[in-house]
Amino acid sequence: MSTVTVYREYGAPLVSRMQVFVDGNRVAALRSESSVDITMEEGRYTVHVALWPQASAPLDLDLSADDRVTLRARVGLRANTFAALFRRPDRALDLDVVAGRPRMPAGRTEQIDIRRD
Repeated sequence: MSTVTVYREYGAPLVSRMQVFVDGNRVAALRSESSVDITMEEGRYTVHVALWPQASAPLDLDLSADDRVTLRARVGLRANTFAALFRRPDRALDLDVVAGRPRMPAGRTEQIDIRRD
């Protein structure tokens, strides 16, 4: 089994939860400065995050056995531009592969197990 960690950096909007989607299915909702560890079988997956009405570009992952991938989700400066708000809201948020695990406050990491049937 592989583990994909998605963490949301500290940042506005603080009260809204960022939705995490794997293959189009909502699997988690992240508060500012929180994370989720998603256990997945090996295979191809598409991950994106959304904070209505904006979203990130889809990120394709090809996982093999025992992979560990960390994704950083954030609302960057680009999210407040005219283009992000009106022309490309589906690409306004940032979702990047990063090295290492995030430092999260105690109790801010959720565990989820995804198994394909």
